[in-house]
Amino acid sequence: MTDDTLIHLAKGDAICQIAPALGGSIRALDCGGVPVLRRAAGDNLLDMACFPLVPFANRIAHGRMALNGADHAIAVDPLGAPHAIHGNGWQRAWRVEQAGTDHATLRLDEAAGDWPWPYAAWQAFTLEENGLWVELTIENRHESEAMAAGFGLHPYFPRSLESTVTASAEVMWFNDPTGLAVCPQESGLFSGAPVGIEALEGLDNFFVAPDPQIVIAGPEMTVTLSGPGAGFHLYCPGDHDFFCVEPVSHAPNSFGRGEWGPQDILPAGERRSQRYHFAFQA
Repeated sequence: MTDDTLIHLAKGDAICQIAPALGGSIRALDCGGVPVLRRAAGDNLLDMACFPLVPFANRIAHGRMALNGADHAIAVDPLGAPHAIHGNGWQRAWRVEQAGTDHATLRLDEAAGDWPWPYAAWQAFTLEENGLWVELTIENRHESEAMAAGFGLHPYFPRSLESTVTASAEVMWFNDPTGLAVCPQESGLFSGAPVGIEALEGLDNFFVAPDPQIVIAGPEMTVTLSGPGAGFHLYCPGDHDFFCVEPVSHAPNSFGRGEWGPQDILPAGERRSQRYHFAFQA
């Protein structure tokens, strides 16, 4: 990837690089030379610092769901097989609608196919001296049918032995052997106190936390991630230098189970937005 294919934002000591061609992903977010998110390790989609989750987040069981009196198929990506995962927005090239020194807006126009309904999506980035706003917008482009619509972000945070996560969540979803969330149970893991990274290793689970505010702390940077939604997904694989804390608008496979909230159904021709905020302090 060449430098001229990236959008460069700057505000004070904060810098943000965005890669429109790679899912509209954030490639780097630093403050004072310290990484807020992991810096991209390469030019692969999965090397990025953060990518958008549209038009749904997490998994949909076996790529099937029912809506509007019909059964719909969703494309299954090898990453989540045998289930659909993370929508398709992160796998598409986005178009730059506008870009300034500290803000940018990207757009995606997607025909029906991998997702049963045509839709448009926008990402609006606004960089602050100690923060970044990311606003996701989805528009249902179908002439007459309502569509399912979900939102989320998939940020990767630098991992060290001193990393901690602070949040409040009383319920964790447990997964079956395929990685699908199937059983919510009470959990005391996140009770408002910092949780060390060793206690999180191996997790790939959703935590119920309406409108979450999550503090991710390391030896050089503290980040508070907040936004509306049903909770967050925590992914902390062993033997890696990153972990993920993903705020999402709906629980995993809620679309597949037919558990619809009023915010999950988007009428034809209408738009819906959600804003997420990274506040950071070195």
